Amino acid sequence: MRRTAEDAAKTRVALLDAALRAFEEKGWRGATFEHVAECAGVTRGALNHHFRDKQTLLIEALEWGWSDYGQRLFSQNNDSVGTSAHEALKALLADFTRLLTRDERFRALASTTVLVAPQALEHSERNSALDEWHERIEGLISMPERDTARPGRREIASLVLVLLQGFTVTAVTRPQDIPQPDELDTALTALVRGLLDS
Repeated sequence: MRRTAEDAAKTRVALLDAALRAFEEKGWRGATFEHVAECAGVTRGALNHHFRDKQTLLIEALEWGWSDYGQRLFSQNNDSVGTSAHEALKALLADFTRLLTRDERFRALASTTVLVAPQALEHSERNSALDEWHERIEGLISMPERDTARPGRREIASLVLVLLQGFTVTAVTRPQDIPQPDELDTALTALVRGLLDS
């Protein structure tokens, strides 16, 4: 039976998802092609058809994961026309934090980014997946004319990205330090005010 392009695309997504979970569970060395194929419910041959080696699989899984979640997070914020920069950044940070604490695939993406990618990938390969996020964060920030005493949109976007990366590392290494739901709003309001009103 001949497979359709849609079937192949579904298999590819299942493999990328399985790879993130396998890397989180087994680490770089333990996440073999056999284990990833088993997690995805396909043969090793199917995995080899889509990815030539484990490093390519890791790179593409990270790019897919960050792109997919980026689309979701930023489309939610783009739907809020007329939202202030304060509200947009606070919503982004709140949604990101909720994903870290409630979404298993997102936690697998975070864990793989923090713990596995540094072992397996060059610096530029690890960071390429998040480059687009900087521009999108910058787009959320509407600011009046540049006051040289205050950071500009680019600098604030860089700080927000650093904060998101810090949340990611914290979710993996010390999850109890992530603000809990009852304190999240207050914590994020203070963070955003500090970023935009300094």
